[in-house]
Amino acid sequence: MNRRCLKDRLHDGEVCTGTFVLFLAGGDIVQFLAGLGFDFFFLDTEHSSFDLSKVRETILAARAHGLAALVRVPELRYHLVARVLDAGAEGIMLPRVETREEIESLVRFARYRPEGERGISTFAGHNDFARIPDVPAFLAERNHRVLLFAQIETVRGVENREAILSVPGLDGCFVGTGDLAMGMGYAGQPDHPAVRAEAEKVLATARDLNLITTIPIRTPQDVAPWVGRGLRMLTLSTDGGLLGAGAGLYLSAVKAAGG
Repeated sequence: MNRRCLKDRLHDGEVCTGTFVLFLAGGDIVQFLAGLGFDFFFLDTEHSSFDLSKVRETILAARAHGLAALVRVPELRYHLVARVLDAGAEGIMLPRVETREEIESLVRFARYRPEGERGISTFAGHNDFARIPDVPAFLAERNHRVLLFAQIETVRGVENREAILSVPGLDGCFVGTGDLAMGMGYAGQPDHPAVRAEAEKVLATARDLNLITTIPIRTPQDVAPWVGRGLRMLTLSTDGGLLGAGAGLYLSAVKAAGG
């Protein structure tokens, strides 16, 4: 791929827009998002029913259309991480992170030596099945492009944020305000002031460590405030949320017309 990687674009200050893909997978949703002008998506294998073949198909389509495909894995297992990276995913998000050791393992699984211990495959989606004339240069390039995110979404994770986010090889932090709200006793209230205060602690620590930060943006009204506060990686709802919002506009128009 010749396009600039998502990591470089974000570190250079570009505003990049994406969404979670939870209900739809494959080439159609990738073409749809690319046509709308999205830059990335998180393919959610924690909450979806996607199998590996569908995940691989979606990642390959994303590479062909210039989107960065990031994968939220359901758990910390080497083969889950390695398979989606070999397929060509540009990054991994690990949910429910609470300890430094989890991120140390993620880095070890996802990066080639000397940064990690990932096994090498030189004929896969991550190199478009092309011959690699310079293997050491290829490994260094892949280590550079891959984005690794810690998803902090529990009270314990917030408490351990400095230890978690300071692990060498970690690139970014996603604050899961939905689960954090539930864990704090405010289920269904991700924008509760107490939840926002805890999220801000995590974001501040991540910024101090020069990590990429992102957070769920659930309504269009929330976009400008977050951009104004310096957020550059905008993760807008889910594919279902976007479809629901669009359908809601039409259904409201029908009701207003007396339908």
